[in-house]
Amino acid sequence: MSIKVNHYWSVVPKSQEEYQKFVIKKFIPGINHLGMHTVAVWSVIVGEFSEIICETACSDLEWVEKALTHKRYRALKTDLLRYVNGYHTKVLLNTGKVSSYTMDIHEDAVKFNQMWDVRSHKTGEYEYFMTHDYIPSLKEIGISVAGEWEVIIGDGPGIICEGRVSDVATLIYNLRSRQFQDKKRELKQLVENYRSRILAFHARKIKSFRSTSYQLVNP
Repeated sequence: MSIKVNHYWSVVPKSQEEYQKFVIKKFIPGINHLGMHTVAVWSVIVGEFSEIICETACSDLEWVEKALTHKRYRALKTDLLRYVNGYHTKVLLNTGKVSSYTMDIHEDAVKFNQMWDVRSHKTGEYEYFMTHDYIPSLKEIGISVAGEWEVIIGDGPGIICEGRVSDVATLIYNLRSRQFQDKKRELKQLVENYRSRILAFHARKIKSFRSTSYQLVNP
């Protein structure tokens, strides 16, 4: 799928119990019914941003427009706002630097997302550096790049580099390595407004032989 719609919010503390029931039993099934398939829901554990990111994937931009203007989506959003603050969305387009995007994520996965804006006069250098240098370097230190996404609707930064790892302790160790720090310095010559976040599961997909469900992990 080449389009993602990410939903962002922070939970109102006094609404935790009602919120948990609503997200699992109403919001995720409702979003899926509209064709915005829920990949996972994430908690931001390192980095400044919304507390929760609900990651959904869709087949094309026209379908996204239909889903986000549907009365059922408006009803889901209205109900969600009883339990959360700061709700907003971003629509992301896969840039194609990674050949295939998988929605199957290992149960122990942690995400390392990096965001930035490409300097307008460095576009060509950036494209070459990412494909031939930065993404391969991340792989060498155990960060699998699941995709690079351009924010086409929503606030910036305009690029999200989605990384996945299996162990947060190893991730933090590798982020302190000279190899990563050197590559990040090179990257910053080509981009601005660099930010990064580490995400852990808030709710993950549970597959069985007959069905798919979702389970809260760290509510």
